[in-house]
Amino acid sequence: MSETGTDATPAQEPGFDSTADAAVDETLSTLAGLEDQPLRAHVAAFDAVHGALQDRLADAEG
Repeated sequence: MSETGTDATPAQEPGFDSTADAAVDETLSTLAGLEDQPLRAHVAAFDAVHGALQDRLADAEG
């Protein structure tokens, strides 16, 4: 959920352009509101996003 209380995609978040890849946009949307979380939560969030983006890249490479 975004800061605005909606299930906005990153493309709908202020200052965030769509990547034109729904899976990547969904993954990046998990970073919304991270600045409000404790610093310890950032490591886990970035690790999860990094893993998901690596998986998506592997899928795209076939």
